[in-house]
Amino acid sequence: MARRVGELARWTARRPHHVSAAALAAGLAATGKPVVAASLAALLAVGMLVARAPVVALVAAGLVIAGAAVGAARLRAIDAPLVSAARAGHADGRAILLERPRPSRFATSAAIELSSGPGGGSRVLARARRGLSWPAEGAPGTELRVRGPLSAPVRRPGQRLDWPAYLRRRGIGAELELDALSGTGRRRGGLAGAVDRARTAGESALDSGMSRERAAVARGMVLGEDEQIDSLLRDDFRRSGLAHVLAVSGQNVMLLCALAVPVLAALGAGPRPRVVALVVLIAAYIPLAGAGPSLQRAGVMGVAGLVALGAGRVASRWYALLLAAVVTLGVNPRVAGDPGWQLSFAAVIGILLLAPAIRRSMKSLPRPLAEGASVTLAATVATAPLIAHHFGAVSLIGVAANLVAVPIVAPIMWAGMSQVALGVAMAAVPSFAPAAATLCAALGRVNGVLIGCLDAVARYFAELPGSHVTLPFGSTWAVVGAYAAVGAAVVLARLSAQRAEPRAQEVAAGWRRTPRRARMVLALGAIVCAAGAWRAFTRPPDPPRKLTVSFLDVGQGDATLIQDGPRAAVLFDGGPPEARVARQLREAGVHRLALVVATHQSRDHQGGLPEVIQRFPVDALLDGGDGTRERAFNDLLALARRRGVRRIEPRPGEVLRAGRLVIRILGPPPRPPGPPSGNPNLRAITAVVSEDGFDLFLSADAESPAILRYPLPRVEAMKVPHHGSADPGLSAVLAHLRPSVAAIEVGAHNAYGHPAPSTLAQLRRAGPHVYRTDRDGTIRLTVADGRIRVRMAR
Repeated sequence: MARRVGELARWTARRPHHVSAAALAAGLAATGKPVVAASLAALLAVGMLVARAPVVALVAAGLVIAGAAVGAARLRAIDAPLVSAARAGHADGRAILLERPRPSRFATSAAIELSSGPGGGSRVLARARRGLSWPAEGAPGTELRVRGPLSAPVRRPGQRLDWPAYLRRRGIGAELELDALSGTGRRRGGLAGAVDRARTAGESALDSGMSRERAAVARGMVLGEDEQIDSLLRDDFRRSGLAHVLAVSGQNVMLLCALAVPVLAALGAGPRPRVVALVVLIAAYIPLAGAGPSLQRAGVMGVAGLVALGAGRVASRWYALLLAAVVTLGVNPRVAGDPGWQLSFAAVIGILLLAPAIRRSMKSLPRPLAEGASVTLAATVATAPLIAHHFGAVSLIGVAANLVAVPIVAPIMWAGMSQVALGVAMAAVPSFAPAAATLCAALGRVNGVLIGCLDAVARYFAELPGSHVTLPFGSTWAVVGAYAAVGAAVVLARLSAQRAEPRAQEVAAGWRRTPRRARMVLALGAIVCAAGAWRAFTRPPDPPRKLTVSFLDVGQGDATLIQDGPRAAVLFDGGPPEARVARQLREAGVHRLALVVATHQSRDHQGGLPEVIQRFPVDALLDGGDGTRERAFNDLLALARRRGVRRIEPRPGEVLRAGRLVIRILGPPPRPPGPPSGNPNLRAITAVVSEDGFDLFLSADAESPAILRYPLPRVEAMKVPHHGSADPGLSAVLAHLRPSVAAIEVGAHNAYGHPAPSTLAQLRRAGPHVYRTDRDGTIRLTVADGRIRVRMAR
């Protein structure tokens, strides 16, 4: 070990440029942390002195301190307009839209740059509530007239993301709640305006020939515009370990060069003209694709490598990586805290350190497969601790998903980049437009099919049991410990491989001496065994054998699953769409639903049901819409009709059956003539589900003013109405029902204060065992032999 450390020290001492770049990058990353900067300077100096390089030690220590000083000066320059925006208190003037607006539940938001009025020259995050629309369909570069209050961003209690720090990394120091929003009819000019026009032409070309949903994925992959990607599809990519595919990164730069090199060769360009052309292409593509931190890193690395090749030198990948760190941190030292920046560098470091050894261990595999597997596995191992730290979970099947996706991703990128290039050419040379438009549409149709295949891969792997595991690495020290464990595991693996090398060579030689037919039989047998093991691992679980009630953890929403053992399953509500209740149903062993109940119109109740109806055979839908005109609920009914699901209107006193389950509808009463009720909660479907002496009371968001009008029986279990909101009449409801178990379906740290303290007090006085999904996760009641067994996920 000592010998290896000495070799590393001498290797470092022979590369002063690498050490200098690393020192400068470390100083920039430590901006605003003088103790950290001083510690890094001392550490580097000691390391170089041990390597007997005193001059390099002195220079390295000085560069760390210089980097921290330069970073501090850079932050003062960045923060000056941020402070002025926050102090302005009000905006009223012109602004430039910098990005496409991103939709959220109640509004849309986008970064804008104020160009006149209070706070002029600063970037702010503008939020447009429903009723306000962005001019020119939200095209970046559009000049706006804005008015509204400005405020400094704040971090809400319980919020995982440090929202103010996230905005500061983007150069945003204030939030603007728009009271008025309109366009001036003008666009920005100059180089930024030229990029806007090229981007718009590329977007239009990229959209041709494919559906809107798939065009949104193409925009994310090629141009970094992920605003319109469906949130459920985005979640599938994240769970399957393919989230990086939806963002522009170093992969884009690599594929751009791979696409351009044969074209340049066909045009007869020599080595140095090719390098110049590729550098120009990279320089043009980075602003076109949004110039995110990972793309900046890849661009600098690519240009550094190409310049080294053009100068006739062997490119140093490590030096290019360090140079990329210096450049990106010099632009904005705060980018060191950006998850995308961290993951990008961690992935490249992992590939440089681990991929060669992994590839050598796979030399018996076909070269393309070995290359893809080694790079994927190295990047996965290197980024796993950071992913767990920032997102709370890591994908367990990311390597397999990436191996399947790689052959699809490259053609998608090449076709998409070709479409963008054709679009820019059409805008520059109008006479070329008819032929280019035809070619764009043809490429788009092919790309649409490929993107559909990629979506299917992401969905398949995302739905596998145990596709991801929760790893709450909340602190920096937890991440450091995880990387130390990874490093120790790598060292042990290498030592074990060295000791096993002679035996491995004997086995390889014996394999080569085996007759070819025998090797084929053995390989086929291994493939069959692997396929059988994969099928056994990925097969959905069986349904429970006993009556089981699951109060599903869907955050701030309702979803209750009742399974009559293996006979039938009934679902009351589906929570909000982002809760992905369909996935929870699959994990609970659901293969078919005899009945789905949409209790009333409310996003946190019916939002997840469209996905359920798309993913599972459903026999009937109990429609609690009560004549609502709300679009999302009526889209659900239309989807059910297209899927052949029988629609049932609720009637008080009606009895429905599913297997041995008996569902008795208590309310609401028939709706009187006229428009629907303004408060759908009070007219939510209320029912009792029974089997063999067990009764379950479900009332969705209906509270005591509605519930007490119904004939209430005694029950064994209940879902507490309306997520545990304040309800003075709940005690009277409990006196009628007298449940043994009461479950509150509620989201952690919700904005409504649910469950209310008064509701919890009434439940304590009534005496049932109270469970909460925000605290206990999914709550399952198993009923057998007259007894109720309760299991909690947490």
